[in-house]
Amino acid sequence: MNKIKIRKAKKGDLKRIIKIFKTEYSKQPYDEHWSQKWANQRVKKDFKNCDLFVLEVDEKVQGFLILRMHTWDVGPRGFIEEIVITAANQGKGYGRELLLFAEKWFKKKGAKAIALIASPQAKAFNIYQKFGYKEEGLVSMSKKLI
Repeated sequence: MNKIKIRKAKKGDLKRIIKIFKTEYSKQPYDEHWSQKWANQRVKKDFKNCDLFVLEVDEKVQGFLILRMHTWDVGPRGFIEEIVITAANQGKGYGRELLLFAEKWFKKKGAKAIALIASPQAKAFNIYQKFGYKEEGLVSMSKKLI
């Protein structure tokens, strides 16, 4: 049985978090190819402005969770910015552990609701639905500025 632990990220974890972020987001369905510079900036900004937690499996960082509180019409609302787990550790229940951790953390912070953005093609999409997350009818839109 693997020993797992979820803890607040430390500055020394950032290099590993950036590697996991770049590796996992370069795969389908995201197919995002972050440069090292942009990944560094993104993760360091999240470390400074959000609450970042790591998932340790047998004392090695194998995933991370980025949480942020927002003010919303229902009152304080938690937003799960990212839940990312290394491919080798997916399908082992660690995503559920991170989701449960996030829900408990947001409850302690006084959140009245939690939101996240997920691709319907993502492996985790069905897990979110099983946990009671529902599509809000919003559509993510973007435009490239060249």
